[in-house]
Order: sequence, then structure tokens, then C-alpha cells
Amino acid sequence: MSFLQPEFFLFVALLLVVYWAIPSRRVQNLLLLGASYVFYGWLSPKLCLLLAAVTGSNYLAGRAMERWPSRRGAVLALVVAGSVLNLVWFKYFGWFAGELIPRFTTPEQAGAIAAWKLALPLGLSFYTFHNLAYSIDVYREKIQVRRDAVDYFLYGSWFPQLVAGPVERPQNVLPQLEAPRRFSVDYLTSGLGLALWGAFKKMALADTISPFVDTIFNADSPSWGMIWAGALGFTIQALADFSGYTDIARGVSRMFGIELMKNFDHPYMAATPMEFWQRWHMSFSTWLRDYVYVPVCFSEWVRRWITIPFTGEWGTFGTTSRALLITMLLSGIWHGSTWNFIAWGFYYFCIGTLYTLVIARIPKKQKKKGGWRWLTVPVMFGFTLLGMHIFREPSLARLGEHLLLNPLAGSRDQWIVTTAMLGLCAFAAVPLVLAMVAERHVLPRVRGTWAWPAMQTTFWAFCVVAAFSSVPTSEAAFIYFQF
Repeated sequence: MSFLQPEFFLFVALLLVVYWAIPSRRVQNLLLLGASYVFYGWLSPKLCLLLAAVTGSNYLAGRAMERWPSRRGAVLALVVAGSVLNLVWFKYFGWFAGELIPRFTTPEQAGAIAAWKLALPLGLSFYTFHNLAYSIDVYREKIQVRRDAVDYFLYGSWFPQLVAGPVERPQNVLPQLEAPRRFSVDYLTSGLGLALWGAFKKMALADTISPFVDTIFNADSPSWGMIWAGALGFTIQALADFSGYTDIARGVSRMFGIELMKNFDHPYMAATPMEFWQRWHMSFSTWLRDYVYVPVCFSEWVRRWITIPFTGEWGTFGTTSRALLITMLLSGIWHGSTWNFIAWGFYYFCIGTLYTLVIARIPKKQKKKGGWRWLTVPVMFGFTLLGMHIFREPSLARLGEHLLLNPLAGSRDQWIVTTAMLGLCAFAAVPLVLAMVAERHVLPRVRGTWAWPAMQTTFWAFCVVAAFSSVPTSEAAFIYFQF
């Protein structure tokens, strides 16, 4: 079930009425657990078996680590290995069948093997990471083992964040599920406003600009101006689409009294790659930091076997460079099984390392002065634009051609397309910029005053009218559904 289907609106409305009429927390959780499986299995009920298997294996892993503490490492290794193999089978088997297997087998054998390819279950990587966070934190003794299966299974399958995040932490969600929840008008109104804002970004901005971006990237011989205008369009589309999804998820969850973590914080205002990842897809980037980057930094095996040219054994810099390389390559592989995603991960490793070297050479007195964001933010946005171009173009050969195009070349029609695309980008960027200004300077002064209810209802009406008056002829799936 999609957030933008009419069935979803009815589903949430009926669920809210029944949910808040129930006084018992445990019965509320049972209701939400059943609703989460209905949501996930709406089109294909058999997917619920996979969700239950992933959730149940991590729940049992936690219980096993509690019962046999001396074997905690073996239990964790088993559940992590099972989860990784599950992801590889569903997500990357098709890539192996298409790229590697034909090189070592006959066409008949390759065809027989490729027939085993399965469609990627929606949200598999998101809820796999979401559940693995629990097992890893139990192993690290950061949280206590949960014995209540209902509470844990609800944590592992909570429908607003099930399909595309945020990739939650057990420390945030489980205590909320285990505590009594009472109806609040603030939950309902603020959650509704956030969800409507997310729907506006998805339907009025991302879906409006998406066909034009696709047309440019699918063109046989685009000009330099067309390609970079298209890359700018995709940069805006990606932010509006994914932040739109997570705003809907957070808003719907808030209406049930469960607060999910913030996932975006104006990432295009970042001044460095490190700051960018602290603002973009924050739940996933912090997941990689906590469960990949930090462990790799302290791994003797990695330090012994992986060497990066020009770093040698440069103490902390060599250690962090290795960890960053592995983390960003894994991030690229997670996003997809085409070479451009691997190139994208390597690209962010390169600029992250470059920035680290540059920042290390800036005197401390100069760093404290600040005031350089007017220069560093546009420069970082330029790097982000190139990164989005790599992310969007699946063919490395075409990507190389795009980078070598003559900036001044192009026919009259191509320059018209470029200008029109830039105008559309400006049109789509205006609401995002105004929202950022309002969030920082207007809402803190207006919220709670006599003018707030009128502004709130006007905002709701604007989002509804703008979103549903710009519905395309065919529904466009959220970008991150493919991951």
C-alpha cells in the first residue's frame, strides 16, 4: 500500500479512530502490529512471511544472547550473516547473473541460473537494517533484551517507516511502544501538517519535475547545458521525493503518539561532505557510522589487510580513510547493483578525504573566525550536484561523455530546453527555500499565538490543493522504493 493511495487515507483514518478508543497499551500494540502486516502485505501477502522471518530472527537472537551470554558473538555472527545473505540473494543475484555468471558459463547455463532471479521485496534493506540495529546493540549491551514479542515485532514492522525509513534505533522506538500513550490534539494536528507537507513535496514538486529529468537523461545526444540542468533538477527531485516520504512517515507515526527520528536537515546548506552526511538521510548515515564506520576504525583485520595509497600508516588519518572507503563503498552497493552506485560511493570517499586534508591544513585561528559559509556552501553544493549526476546516470560510459562535453556547444532547441529546465528548477526550489526560512525565523515566533490556528489550517489547505491538483497521469513511486 502506498502513502498516496486513497486506500491509505481511509486505512489511517479508521485505524486512528479505533486506536485512540482503546485504553490498553497492549491492545493498541496488537492493533498496530496487525495493521502493519496488512499495510505491507496489501498487494502480496506472502511478503509478510519474509518480514516476519527477518523480525523473528533478530528477536530470537536477542533472547539467545540473553540465555547463552558466552556465545553472544556466535549468535550475532549468525544473524548478521543470515541477513546479509538474504539481502544479497534478493538484491544482487540479478547483477551476478547478468554481469559475472555469463563470463564463466555457457549461455544455456547462464540463462538457467538467471531464471532464479527474484523481484526485490519492498523495503527489505530498510527493515533488515532496522532489526539488525537491535541485535547489534544487544550484543554491545547498549540496550536490554526485549522479551515481549508483540512490542518487538511492532518495533520491527511499524508501518510508517517500514518501506523506506527512517532506519530507526531501538533506543528511540521501543521505549515509546512500551509506555502508555494518550490521545493528544497536538499529536494529531502537528502530525497531519507534517504529512501534508511531505505529500506536497512528493506530488507537487518531485513528481512534477521527474518527467523532465527523465527526458533529459534519456536523450540520445544532450548538450552540456541540458545535462547539468537535468542534474540540478534531479538534485531537487531527490530531496523533495525522499524527504517528502519521510515527512509523511513521521507525520503519520506522530498521529499515533510515536515520534520517529528526523531524517533531513536542509542538506544542501552543508559546507563539507561530513556535514552533508549529518544532514542527508540522517538515520541511514548514522546507522553506517555506528555499525560500519566505527567498528572498521577499530578493526585490526582491516588495518592489516587494506592499505590506501598515499596514506600509508598515517595514524588516525590512515585509519579513518580506510573506514571511510569501506563505508562509502558499502553505501554505494546498498543503493543498487549497477556500477554507477559504486562509483558514487568512491566519489564521496574521495571528496571526503580531500576535505579532511584541506581542513587539517587550515590554522585553528582561521577555523574559529568562521564567516566562510557564503563560499564553502556553494562549493559543496557543486560537489553534491556532481554526485547526484553520478547517482542518476546508470551508464559509466555515458557519464564520461557528459563530463567531456563542450559547455558552449548546443543547438538553439537544446538551449531552450536548458533554459526551461532551469526555470522549472527555480520554480520547484522556491517552496523549499521559503519553508526553510519559515522554519527558522517565522514559526518559532508564531506557534502558540492567536494567529497560529488560522495559519495552520491555511497551510493544510494549500498543501492539499497543490498536491492533488498536480497528480500526474500515472503514479510515480518514491525513488527510495528501489533500494
